[in-house]
Order: sequence, then C-alpha cells, then structure tokens
Amino acid sequence: GRGRWVVKDLQLKQNALEHIIQGSGKDGPLKILCPLAGNDLFLHNAWSQGHSVTGIDLVPAAVDEMRKQFGPDDTHWTNETNGRTDGMAVWKHKSGRATLYQGDIATDLEELSTSFDAAYDKDSFGAIPPKLRRTYCDRLAQYIIESGVVYIEVVNKADDSPTRYDGPPYHLEKQDLMEGSNFGKDFEHVQSLGKLYDKETPGQVQMGHILKRLPTNADE
Repeated sequence: GRGRWVVKDLQLKQNALEHIIQGSGKDGPLKILCPLAGNDLFLHNAWSQGHSVTGIDLVPAAVDEMRKQFGPDDTHWTNETNGRTDGMAVWKHKSGRATLYQGDIATDLEELSTSFDAAYDKDSFGAIPPKLRRTYCDRLAQYIIESGVVYIEVVNKADDSPTRYDGPPYHLEKQDLMEGSNFGKDFEHVQSLGKLYDKETPGQVQMGHILKRLPTNADE
C-alpha cells in the first residue's frame, strides 16, 4: 500500500495517462498494467475514461481499497481465485475492464503474456531491492506487447541528501533504469519527461521517463 507515497492529485494521474496515450501511438482504449499498484488512483481514473486496467499488489488491504474506488457495491466484483495454484487471488469487475491480482509480482502469470499496450509504474521499480529488479523487469517485458510503453516515475534525491543511497524509495536515473540487468535488456528509453513534481520529503523530486518494448528478437 505504501500509504506515505500515495499521491492524490488527480491532475497528476491524468497527466500520466496522457503521457501513456501519447507514447502508445494508439487512438482507442488501451490495456494498461499497473504493477505494485497499491491503492493508486490512476487505475480508476484510467478505467473511468474507457481504458482496461489490471493491478497487481501483494497487500490484501491495498487491493480491498482499490476495489472500493470503483464504488461501494462489492457485488460488482467477482472473485475468480478458485482453482488457481499460483497463490494469486483474482478479482474481476463486472465492466470487463478491470482486474485486480493480489499476490507476488514475481509470479509468472501466463494469461497476461503480451496482453498490455502500456504499464504505469509510479515508484514501483523504485521500491524494489536491487536484487529483485531483474525479475520485475522480466515480467513487464513478458506482459507488454512489442512497441508497448512503460511510463515510469522515479525519485531523484539531492547530492547532499543523507538518504541518497538508501531506499526505498531508491534514487534512480536514466542509466540505472537502462542497465542490462534492469530494463535495458528488453526496452529502449524514448523520452525523459523531466521533473513531474516535488516530493513531500525535502531534497526529493519525482522524475518521469517513457520506455518502449523492443521487438522480441532484437537481442538475438
């Protein structure tokens, strides 16, 4: 849930959605993955504008909160967990355009392979210990279509920040994202969005980047 990191300014969520739409190059509704979504307002905002959204989070309370964003009537959601052996709890919305997974992002969800036009990552990669980043990036590469985009927000900390090398959230720059053991293997960096907003913590700013999924045979 990472409550202290939640941003409730809907205009910032709308800005992120517009960056995703522009980056995707598509006119119609998109299928958007939100890994480690917590209870981020982005999902419902995108869903309310006709897009399809899928969230994945480990924390049951965060997934419960996410469901509540769609309205007080929980009967609009169907629990489709029965029969699964991967430890995932799955909720599907009656609209057919919202799915929530509660479980480990590292789980290989075959049904999501090449399913998404885009991913929205606000501080998700930046929350992960470095040793777990490879698996996270592999999952996004698996789930996103060729030429699909990742909109990613990361924290930059001032040079003199006492927590510059501590995390989470970790200080991350373009070169960190694009290391071969991170996104560099399967994605190209197509745009630096610069500073998006100041964080509540002094000496920290939120920066944005757009990455694009490489063709699957690009590294062969």
